[in-house]
Amino acid sequence: MTAERLPDRTVLTPLAAFTGATRIAVQGMLGVGDPAADYTGIALLSGHLAAMGVTVYPRAAAGQPGADRQLRAACLGQVRSVAWALRLLECQLSGEARAAALPASAPLAALALRLGSYWQVERALVSWLEQRLADDEREDLADRYRRALDRAPTRPHPWCPRSWPLRHVAFWLHGRWDRVLDTVDARPGAGRRLLS
Repeated sequence: MTAERLPDRTVLTPLAAFTGATRIAVQGMLGVGDPAADYTGIALLSGHLAAMGVTVYPRAAAGQPGADRQLRAACLGQVRSVAWALRLLECQLSGEARAAALPASAPLAALALRLGSYWQVERALVSWLEQRLADDEREDLADRYRRALDRAPTRPHPWCPRSWPLRHVAFWLHGRWDRVLDTVDARPGAGRRLLS
């Protein structure tokens, strides 16, 4: 995956800046040939997808019918396939039998393919949503995303429920349990914030 330069922060809205920084960090970690970086990238991307699911997507659903709902539906339609590809990469890194027979680059290539289209739709949704929010609402949404990212699950959960209130319960349970597993497995970055 190629790294993408983040534009000058002064022209970005708060949520776009946070999600852009997350995107760039993930792209800089996954596929660099270092398992520790891959695990950290998996944790950050898993957390990002979960944080978007409990902060941004519900906010987009609360808007007016139209483009925001279409963009939200497109994001949600792609989130699960990204999570499954991320899960496959995690299985390969941890040496699980179901991923052992795959070519070494297959999970990363599948993830890169799915992420490319997901990032485009996500950027469009964030931009569309922030154009319609007042300044204080944009700041609040960005702050809620950042706080959710700090507590989010660190492993992919493609089977996770996406409907209210189950998504919040699953977010909380997976976030706590993943951190326990990260500590037990001695995964890189266990117990620390992944993005400052």
